[in-house]
Amino acid sequence: MTNFSFTQISGVNGPVQTSNAPLNIGNYYQNAVLAGVTTRSPRANAVDDLERIWQRFVYPSGFGRARELLETYRIVLLDGAPGSGRVAAAKTLLYELFSGDERFRELSWEESDGKHRLDPDHIGDDDRVWLDLSGVEEQIWRDVQNELSAVRNAVAEHGAYLVVVLPGNRGERLRPEFGPYLAKIDRPPAEEVLRRHLRLMAVPGAVTSPTTPLLTGYLDADPPIQEIAIFAGLVAEAWANTEGDLANWYAIAHEALTGREQEVAKDVATLAEGPQRALLLAAAMLHGAHVDHVYRAATALLNTLGHPEDECPLLERPDLVEQFQKIDVEINGNRHVRFRKLGYDSGVRAYFWNQIPELRDGIQTWVEKVVDSADLGQEDCGRLVTRFAEQCLRHEYRQVLVGSVLRWSRGSTTKRRLWAAGLALRCGLTAEKHGRFFRQQIYSWSHNRDLPEGLARVITVMCAQVIAVHHPDEAMVRLHHRARREERNTIAREALVQLVNGDSRLRRQMLVRLIVLSPDGWRWEVDPGLFLEFADPAALTDRGSRNHPFIADADVRGMLAEGWRRVFTRCTQEMWRAPLRQWLYVALGDERNREVLLDILVESSEGRGNILGLLYAAVRNMPRPAADDQERHTVFRDIVLRKICAVQGIRIA
Repeated sequence: MTNFSFTQISGVNGPVQTSNAPLNIGNYYQNAVLAGVTTRSPRANAVDDLERIWQRFVYPSGFGRARELLETYRIVLLDGAPGSGRVAAAKTLLYELFSGDERFRELSWEESDGKHRLDPDHIGDDDRVWLDLSGVEEQIWRDVQNELSAVRNAVAEHGAYLVVVLPGNRGERLRPEFGPYLAKIDRPPAEEVLRRHLRLMAVPGAVTSPTTPLLTGYLDADPPIQEIAIFAGLVAEAWANTEGDLANWYAIAHEALTGREQEVAKDVATLAEGPQRALLLAAAMLHGAHVDHVYRAATALLNTLGHPEDECPLLERPDLVEQFQKIDVEINGNRHVRFRKLGYDSGVRAYFWNQIPELRDGIQTWVEKVVDSADLGQEDCGRLVTRFAEQCLRHEYRQVLVGSVLRWSRGSTTKRRLWAAGLALRCGLTAEKHGRFFRQQIYSWSHNRDLPEGLARVITVMCAQVIAVHHPDEAMVRLHHRARREERNTIAREALVQLVNGDSRLRRQMLVRLIVLSPDGWRWEVDPGLFLEFADPAALTDRGSRNHPFIADADVRGMLAEGWRRVFTRCTQEMWRAPLRQWLYVALGDERNREVLLDILVESSEGRGNILGLLYAAVRNMPRPAADDQERHTVFRDIVLRKICAVQGIRIA
């Protein structure tokens, strides 16, 4: 036996942030939402995720063909049967092309006027991108095919790579022009997938032990590859808690995998008293917690449901050991509780949620109250919130989880409440089938000027450190909406600046939002300052990995000129004096881009004498250079003067 412990929390990733620097969005709220969690950058987190997939990946038949197509055309359309591991194959294909600096992201479709569209601008230089269409409806599949050509062109233009995961076995219905990029993969050998997972978890005998008839029957049924990974985790948990050999652990894991809800139903029928059933549910929701915490939680559940108090004298009641024995729960040497049967806790949670629908509101209220318990440790609180979220992560119950997030983060909030709200949202955002729904929910919240302060902080952290991992464009949009609506605090603005400054493609997207999508000017107080933040001349002239400075793009130059025009005509000199000085310093020192930088400023004046006067005054007021640099400074000043005269139609002799 060993101290190995395996906890299956499907789809929950640790929070991350945008750069390697600490995200400064207010220590109280950041610590409240992320208490006890190590912070990493989205880029590092994305790479780590893909590396974990690659370590467990078993190469299927057809993968080599997919690799060749991707390397040749920079795009491959991956087909295969549902459950064959297509998404994992897509990520592995991209991970194999990773050299250390590229960004991984998922491409999402947007719905507009009943159509589903892909935005080619979401493809950046050297990006590794996947588009998961594995579970989409027929209409989405048809619409997206209309967009693929434009996206393919963007991929080629930016030197990126794209893997598209098709809906199951749809390759034969692909448009002819996409046929050359189609590759079909088969299921990898199921037994090898299982052994790979077990080896990585160091389960004894995983390499040499023969396959049992039970295991052969299970694997021959072609379970989804993702389910095999879950099964492997259950085998590891059985090894950690049960004597025996691999065959025994296989049998225990298989019994747990097939579900125990019916078994639980029979057992609950033998528990006639409410306190027994409350203790059973509390033990399942806090499985692994200290016995005192479980008992207090059971008492809180009874109080929440308005159950009559026990009139039996205290000394005549059964002790804790007897009460837990009746529900088949054991108390270990550290006085922590666990069910004797693997997976029984999951069956209990599912039974009470699915079979007693009148109890759902009570469970929700109870969980919200227990989170406030002062003696409940953070680990146990995390168990409770995560297991509650598991029950809610079905299409018909997602709004229940949304309601709990709202209640935890409004009114008189505490660090524990904000942490619970963040954890619940993180569970939703990182759940494969529900992430889109929760991103849309945060989008809706981000527009609300009257959003509760606590919730505003929670969604800011979720955008900057969870959504930004694979959907940075969506994180940027939501943070911008929040930044525009902040009245006193600036944490969303700070998070937005940090996100955009780490990605040149997002810098362009923000200029589009600030200039093109705001053609009538800046109605929001924060936008002029954001423009000056993102119009950083050093970043604009950086040549990047493709030796092509951002400012070389004519559309970018036009947006910059319009932005400076608005700054000069609508903002105080106090706001733009320092950014203008920085712009001029970069122009002075960068001979290659000097003309372009100065042309943008001059163009922004539209020939207005007052603005040109301010510009020339800024040049004249630059600190006096050292003696050996006076000539360069004089030349620079003359260039500025010549450009000012030219735009005014004045000829210099």
